Amino acid sequence: MKRPSILAMSALVCLATVSASLADEPDRPTTLRSDKISDSQVRLTWRDQSNDEDGFEIFRLRQPGDDFQSRGTVGPNVEQFIDTVDPDDIYIYHVVAFNEDGDSDDSNECFVNRRAPLRPIDVEARLIALYVARISWFDRASGESGFAIQRKQEGQQWKTIDIVDANEEVYEDDTLDFATTYTYRVKALGQPNRCIRDSRPSEERLITTKGGVRVLTVDIGGRGRGRVRSEPEGINCGTQQNICTAEFPVNTDVTLFADPGDDSALGRWIGPEHCEDGERLRCKFNLGVDKTIGVNFQRD
Repeated sequence: MKRPSILAMSALVCLATVSASLADEPDRPTTLRSDKISDSQVRLTWRDQSNDEDGFEIFRLRQPGDDFQSRGTVGPNVEQFIDTVDPDDIYIYHVVAFNEDGDSDDSNECFVNRRAPLRPIDVEARLIALYVARISWFDRASGESGFAIQRKQEGQQWKTIDIVDANEEVYEDDTLDFATTYTYRVKALGQPNRCIRDSRPSEERLITTKGGVRVLTVDIGGRGRGRVRSEPEGINCGTQQNICTAEFPVNTDVTLFADPGDDSALGRWIGPEHCEDGERLRCKFNLGVDKTIGVNFQRD
């Protein structure tokens, strides 16, 4: 009988090594979720991430103090399982895929009958600066993953503007506009990847920011005399008062009028870039930002 050649034996060893390397457990199922059908039945669903499983096995633990036990198996490509439960007990489920080479890693764990976190109470909202609101609440929850701060304006939908860590009880919102009413509420966040829902929203709280204002300053100088007034009213200075200021709503169109004394004439407006339109004795502009305008009166 002929001995197998060294080349043939090497090929057999290589083939065995390749076959062994190809043998592998299936990938773990993902996105395990639960859906109560009734008080006594729950449907579990998951995503099949493998293409070589022989089936899936469903495991369950009853809290507190129990161990995971098998609740049954389903065939390949099946992505749901219905189980019976006691409405007064809390359960944790996970699922594994299996084939002849072994079991996959566990799926995520999924709670059944675990209550959502308690909603926050004693919510307060107040302005701590012109356009900054402080939202505070009392945290009654345990096991929350954080808190969602939600806000809306009149005629708009609720939006989550930020999420803070678990156990936080205060948030400052510095993204407000002037002269606007906002409604706030807070939710304790569950753990979606463990099938724990969010809390119900807290009670709602309203705040209204004040109207935005800009400051106009008029500085009168020169050897002459005169007065300066504004339309709309606000600025009215001269003779005894050479510097005056007034507040106007943001983006107000303001016109300054120069009124020289009997022995004086208007020299010039100082800061002509502010005088976008007007005759010599008036200066018209939009007050979008704080502005200072100088007026120079000369002796006639």
